[in-house]
Amino acid sequence: MKKLFIVTLFATLFSNAQKEFQGTWLTPGSSYETIILANNNSVIDIISYSFKESSTLIETIIAQTKNTITTIVHNPKNGYKLKLKYKIINKNTLECVFTGDHNETLIMTKK
Repeated sequence: MKKLFIVTLFATLFSNAQKEFQGTWLTPGSSYETIILANNNSVIDIISYSFKESSTLIETIIAQTKNTITTIVHNPKNGYKLKLKYKIINKNTLECVFTGDHNETLIMTKK
């Protein structure tokens, strides 16, 4: 019974943390908006789009923890192949660390 309680508690905490990622996120100085879709158990899609650039980028999720999501993406417009790690700072702020063909850390805010 104790093990069942611990598993249930962990699942609840994990699912609530993943829901914090859900929403539309903006980065100052960028024309891209990032949409993060989550269900009760995990983040299921991350899509970045820019009407100005006429571009849509669909990220592939490679890892998730309670407070982080790691993805990979290829931008055919500039040829960049990137690994992105999103981390929850608070309910309205994410840190996004880019590594690969471009290295930068950005702060994203919920729209």
